[in-house]
Amino acid sequence: MPNDVLSVSAHCLDNPACIFTGSDMRIEVVIKNTGSAAVGYPLDYIQQRGPNLRLVDNVSEQSQVLKTGLANHALKRAFTTIAPGQSIALQSIIKHTELLLFRKEFVDVTAEIGVSAGIRIGGGAASDAGEETLPFKGGTSLKIIGRDTLEREAKR
Repeated sequence: MPNDVLSVSAHCLDNPACIFTGSDMRIEVVIKNTGSAAVGYPLDYIQQRGPNLRLVDNVSEQSQVLKTGLANHALKRAFTTIAPGQSIALQSIIKHTELLLFRKEFVDVTAEIGVSAGIRIGGGAASDAGEETLPFKGGTSLKIIGRDTLEREAKR
């Protein structure tokens, strides 16, 4: 049931087509409450730590899991309430050096983004000792393609 109450989507900030131009890619992950009850989500913890990111080269199928940051574990119990129909967002950066791990040109990568966490159905911003959290496993993906790759494919 926890996986049915939240939906996850992502997009590149300042670059809706996610075209890699040689610089870092700023992404925003949006978590929307699609259920009928308020949901508590540890937004500050995930924002501080960063989402789980795995880059997959679409040509060679090689992949690399990117490191997450350190976060205060007490924030896992500090919930941001998401009302039904509302959404929250967190931002992250995929460094240009990470996008060039597989090839130095013709970048064609899928970023698999995970924002799994313990959530609380019914909201609850404070950490009440008696309330238990439910596991939420959520994620999405973004295709990031280099401008040089687009130009090469357009010539075909």
